[in-house]
Amino acid sequence: MKKSTRKIINHLKQYIGLEVVRTKPTQGLIWSGDWSHTDEPIIILGFTSDGCIRYRHSGRHARIFGNKEDTLPFSFTDRNWITYKKALRAKHNVLNKWRGKKIMRLRPTATFGDRSFMLDNVFTKAPTLISASKYHMVIEHNDVGLEGDKSLLRADYINPEDWVLAE
Repeated sequence: MKKSTRKIINHLKQYIGLEVVRTKPTQGLIWSGDWSHTDEPIIILGFTSDGCIRYRHSGRHARIFGNKEDTLPFSFTDRNWITYKKALRAKHNVLNKWRGKKIMRLRPTATFGDRSFMLDNVFTKAPTLISASKYHMVIEHNDVGLEGDKSLLRADYINPEDWVLAE
């Protein structure tokens, strides 16, 4: 194993047994990388002999995928991980001035053109901002059937210029 990989693994060992999320996509062959695990936490269990991350799903995905152990591709072995608890902390984002208020997006996300939270149909209600950090945003849904559910949004949703108050 390369020395640089060993350094990254030594850094990531602090997260073993904790819920973590990614702060950025992987540096992959796809133009935007892989955004997996940026909005749903996983629990790091350890590492394979070739430096891949062994993990288990947590949160909503644990109910879907069960309690089985899985392995991430090597492209995920980097320093772009933080604890889920830290991702939920309201810090370093001007959007926090609207905490507890209903907000809406003005434009689609730059990465995939996602139009979620733009309120462009009569069945969609504005979400309530819970917190925003440097890499993540937590919202509470107000749509019928989702009322009270909270979601963690990844980095391509946190640009303050893309949001306005909906009230």
